[in-house]
Amino acid sequence: MKGMPLQLRLVFILVLLQVCSFGQTGLKFKQDAIDDLKKGDFINAVENLNVAIEKEPGLPELFYLRGYAKYSLDDYMGAEQDYSHSIELSPYMAEVFLNRAIVRSQLENFKGAMEDFDRAMAMDPKNGEIWFYRARTNLYLKKHYSCLVDCNKAIQLRFGGEAVYVLKASAEQEVKRFTEAIEDLDAARRINPQNGYVFVQRGLVWVDMNQVDSAIVDFGRAVRLDSANTYALFNRALAYLKIPDQVKALRDLNAVIRISPYNAYAYYNRAIVLIGLKEKRGAIRDFEIVSKLDPKNIISYYYRSKLKAELHDYQGTLDDLNKTLDLLPDYTDAFYDRYEVKLKMKDMKGAQADYKQAMELSRKNHYNPDSLKAERKDYLKSLVKLSGDFEQMNTMNSKLQNQAVDIRLKPMFSLLLWKVDFEKVKVYDAFKKEHYFTNLISFANQPGIVGDSILHAEIGRQSHRIDSAGVSPLATFKRGVSWSLLRTYDRAIRDFDTVLAADSGFIMAWFSRAVARYELIQLINVQDDYQRDITIGKTAAKPQNPPLTAALEHTYGAVIGDYDRVLALDPGLAFAWYNRGYVNSQMGNYRAAIEDFSKAISLRNDFAEAWFNRGLLNIMLNENRAGCNDLSRAGELGIGDAYRVMKRYCYK
Repeated sequence: MKGMPLQLRLVFILVLLQVCSFGQTGLKFKQDAIDDLKKGDFINAVENLNVAIEKEPGLPELFYLRGYAKYSLDDYMGAEQDYSHSIELSPYMAEVFLNRAIVRSQLENFKGAMEDFDRAMAMDPKNGEIWFYRARTNLYLKKHYSCLVDCNKAIQLRFGGEAVYVLKASAEQEVKRFTEAIEDLDAARRINPQNGYVFVQRGLVWVDMNQVDSAIVDFGRAVRLDSANTYALFNRALAYLKIPDQVKALRDLNAVIRISPYNAYAYYNRAIVLIGLKEKRGAIRDFEIVSKLDPKNIISYYYRSKLKAELHDYQGTLDDLNKTLDLLPDYTDAFYDRYEVKLKMKDMKGAQADYKQAMELSRKNHYNPDSLKAERKDYLKSLVKLSGDFEQMNTMNSKLQNQAVDIRLKPMFSLLLWKVDFEKVKVYDAFKKEHYFTNLISFANQPGIVGDSILHAEIGRQSHRIDSAGVSPLATFKRGVSWSLLRTYDRAIRDFDTVLAADSGFIMAWFSRAVARYELIQLINVQDDYQRDITIGKTAAKPQNPPLTAALEHTYGAVIGDYDRVLALDPGLAFAWYNRGYVNSQMGNYRAAIEDFSKAISLRNDFAEAWFNRGLLNIMLNENRAGCNDLSRAGELGIGDAYRVMKRYCYK
């Protein structure tokens, strides 16, 4: 067991856990979760473990298993919390300390990680896996000799597989012992000749030894083993640039981008290649993508400003230099460049101010006229280093968290009057509450749950009742809900107005009118601001044929007003807080939106969409830790997109 890799050891532990005592009520969910983990279906594993934990909250193995599932989804914060809970319940299992140490390393809590490694070693000193993972953490901390000691200990304890030799080779490479690194990689190749990463690592050693041709051969071997190995393709591109062969480098970078469309490293380097090929506009496009994927990458704005200046796009140049200086206010070269572009734009006063600032910074940095400090220069060069996540992000066999996703807020909830699949709706218990027309209210935020034929039939049925018996608030309300779901918002709003004129306490009429008003706003092309959506990575399209309407009273403010009336009548309706939060986010009232989502969560702790939306807004406001904690909870509650967002924004 000591030499097993982490996943195989997990399967072994799962078998052991199957014989642990467990309440009969949670046994099925626990067993289903174990089966899911073995199959790699981590989303379902989390869902089954949620139920098992609800039934048996005092069992440490359930939190251990859920921690492993979250770790496998790259939810390191959530995994650490579950491992910690498992340890609180039973601090006697070395495996849990080891796994928490691994997660803490990912979170850069190295002090905590080392403490956990020590605890695990004290319990199981002959476990080579613990030494291996501590070696990996030491390598990350640039404690290269400590890494070598731990690798040798892992090998001595017969920790199996080629990974320990690859890790040891990386440490040897860092201390310039290239011959030893090659020997380690040869040992790894003998253990597993089908592991392309071994050839990639050996290629990197050849590059450090200035044997570029040998490096290209090894990178090519890795690509032949796996044509979608973006790490090998990327490094071969950099090797081609050393020859230099820009055409072949461009070919490999294009391949990386086709496979991994979110890879900022590839776009950055392709932009550099395109500059060399005199393709300035193509380079600008690639720098634009880099700045979207990594908004704090200074050099993409600065290089782009220079290209725009060469193309005489002076306003674009100024915008990029402004952004550069926002990110790095003491960048002398950027001030001087902005001085020159302002001269061209006839802004003499602004040019003079920038020239003065550039000269003051030059005197301040007398020994280093370029005000980018050495350590900051290293950061700016980091895009061409080899530390990125090169796992393919849009292939069928990639991890869920690496798949491409259009990241946006989860939409508002609408009322449903019909029986549908229970999994598609959320239910509010209005029993003994005033102002409700029924005891159970169903809500959904997915379109198309109820077919158009059912909605038309409902409109006909309620219209007949109204024609036969006169105005009925309930019949008119149900007809309005049907019109709204058919996207005939003007008629829906008229019906809701009629209901509220007859009964100003009809909560669901206020709620449904707010939904209809909001949806109508999306179809009215009055102001460009009304077309905004809170997204990450994609801009919402404007409607092609917006309807003409005089209903200008249907503004975001009016929608908020309707939700205010709902909450005055029933402050416990979580869906009203959620919807108001969504509308506030569209208005740019992000703090108010976060408060609304927080209130929805306080009323309904399993409100996954509220956790998700609050997480996105926190990340947008650069409060990443709070945002990532929210996304971890949203993922735990079943929103797979949360793991995709966390992959991009929560961890380095």
